[in-house]
Amino acid sequence: MILCEGYSMTGTSGVNGDAYYISPDKTTFLLADGASGAGSKGKVLMSNLCVEVMKNNPFSSSELSPKDYLDQLIWKINNKLIAISQEEKHNIFGTIVIGIVKDHVGTIAAIGDSPAFLIHDSRIVRIAKTRKTYYNLVEMGLYSEQQIEEAVQKLPEHMWSMFDRFIPMIVPVYVIEEIRLNKKDMIIFCSDGISDYMQPDDIKNTLREENLLESMKTVINTAKENSIRERKCVQYDDLTLLVYMH
Repeated sequence: MILCEGYSMTGTSGVNGDAYYISPDKTTFLLADGASGAGSKGKVLMSNLCVEVMKNNPFSSSELSPKDYLDQLIWKINNKLIAISQEEKHNIFGTIVIGIVKDHVGTIAAIGDSPAFLIHDSRIVRIAKTRKTYYNLVEMGLYSEQQIEEAVQKLPEHMWSMFDRFIPMIVPVYVIEEIRLNKKDMIIFCSDGISDYMQPDDIKNTLREENLLESMKTVINTAKENSIRERKCVQYDDLTLLVYMH
C-alpha cells in the first residue's frame, strides 16, 4: 500500500515559511521552504505560491512525461516568483524539492538545500543533490571542497545561504534524478531545519511504516531539541517532513 504523509512545525519566528503538498492520488508531492531573507511575509508568499502552482497544474492531466512536467512546473514557478518579487519590490525566494512517482519510477527535482533522501534496503542516500554556487572553484582546482566547507563553517550563520541555490533565478539551475523504486522504498523530503540537526541515519532509524505520521513527528521533535541544545537557546527553524512509501 502506498503511503504519503507530510507534517510541519512552525519555528521560533512564529511564521512558518515551509509548505508542502501531496496530490490526491499520492503520486505527486512538493516541499517548498521560503527563505528567511525574504522576510516573514515573503517566505510565506514563496512557499504558498509553489503549492498553488502545482495544485493548479496537476501532473495527472498534463499528458507530459515526469521530466517534462517538472521542467515546465519549475519555470512556471520561477517566472511567477520573479513577477511577485517585482510587485512587492522585495526578493521573494526560497528552495524547493518536487517528486513524481509513475510506473515504479520516482523522478525528483530539487533547487537548494532542502534535501531529498531515498531509503532502500535499510540504507539511506541523498538523491537529486544540488551543487553549491562555489563548486566551480573546486572543479577548477583552486580549492578542495573540504577547504571551502571549512571556510564557510567559520562564517556567521546568516551568511551560509550565500553559497546555496535559490529560486527564482534568471535561468533556474536545478537537478532532476530518476530512481527505480522497489516495494517498501521511501522517498523523504525535509527542510533544512531538520537536515541541519539530524543525521540521515537517525532520520531513517526513527521512521516507522506501521505508525508513519507519529514517527515523522518524532523526527521533527528530535530536530527541534537538537537545535535548542546546539544553539544553547530556544531557537529552531521551521521543520517540515514529507515521506512517500512505495
